[in-house]
Amino acid sequence: MTGPRGKRPIIFLVARREILMRVRSRVFTIGTVAMIGLIAVAIAGVSLLAGRSTAVRVGFAGGSQALEQAFTASATALGADVTVSEVADAAAATAQVTGGTLDVLVTGPATAPSAIVKDTVPPLVEAALNGAVLNARLIAAGLQPEAVASAVAGAHVPTQSLRPSDPERTQKAVAGLAVGIVLYVALGLYGSFVSQGVVEEKATRIVEILIATVRPSEMLAGKIIGIGLVGLSQLSAIAAATFVMVSLTNVVSIPAFDLPAILGYLLWFVLGFLLYATAYAAVAATVSRQEEVSGATAPISVFLIASFLLAYTVIPNPSSTLSTVLSILPPFAPILMAVRMSSGDAAAWQVGLALVLTVISTLGLTWIAGRIYSNSVLRLGARVRFRDVLRGT
Repeated sequence: MTGPRGKRPIIFLVARREILMRVRSRVFTIGTVAMIGLIAVAIAGVSLLAGRSTAVRVGFAGGSQALEQAFTASATALGADVTVSEVADAAAATAQVTGGTLDVLVTGPATAPSAIVKDTVPPLVEAALNGAVLNARLIAAGLQPEAVASAVAGAHVPTQSLRPSDPERTQKAVAGLAVGIVLYVALGLYGSFVSQGVVEEKATRIVEILIATVRPSEMLAGKIIGIGLVGLSQLSAIAAATFVMVSLTNVVSIPAFDLPAILGYLLWFVLGFLLYATAYAAVAATVSRQEEVSGATAPISVFLIASFLLAYTVIPNPSSTLSTVLSILPPFAPILMAVRMSSGDAAAWQVGLALVLTVISTLGLTWIAGRIYSNSVLRLGARVRFRDVLRGT
């Protein structure tokens, strides 16, 4: 602390100005509410679909009624949700299948029945029927089904998979995609806020008034910190709502959306924002009109877009050498490492190395950005060349 005009208070005042200006805007309020609402609808929809279980209605007619007990036991063992009923009139039951009040009609003798359905027999129901018919045929042949089952129980070849399947693979892929999309949108959105804010102050010449009392480096730091805190608060609100809704609905059973994971994603947003926002601010300071911002920041946006597109390569194979290397490199780490963390495939040393490299890159870029910003923020007119602003000429 160097007094009332010291560096920390000035940076705090600039950051406070940015926070108040952004938080009071309708864009912030509407955007936050809309995002939370969309997530709530998505989680509620998935929860309802996951919880919806309609029993398959199976009717037995004629001799096939002898299969009811074996079929019910087999269906229960397989985890199939069925309701069984006896049908006196096969013709009337066929009409029920057509009308949709009956899903499966089993007719014929117990050893050779046939199933009548409107479309297809559900796989578990078909397996249960096959098991019941097999029992009936074994009994008809004078064999005991229990003895046969005991004899063939060990008749299988054990398999050792070098790459065992993950039953949660789909959930992890969806979680990784969701994390990648949110970070990509957030980094791009708040990075553009920084670049637009720099050019707006320069174009309206407000910066000339501010520079009279505030050093350029303080202006740059305060702006980035203020907008970053706004972005962090918005994402924190969205993350908190997501965590609460996931906890209440139990819509996912993977650790990708538990509290430690969400805090990890927020950390990557902070690091990614500092990295990209610093670059956006430095480049934006070299132009004087809003129309030139997109063109000036395009080279930086390329890395952000590439990170998002590469996520589609990382998600299917997060443990590959390519995925590991890309997720460690600073331009891609904020998105790709977070995606790999959501799938649980990022080793601790890889996360640590990515963090260190990103922090080092941000520090180096901050020094360069401060020099560019200081030497170009008061230059109006044509775009300033990087060689000139780096030299201070």
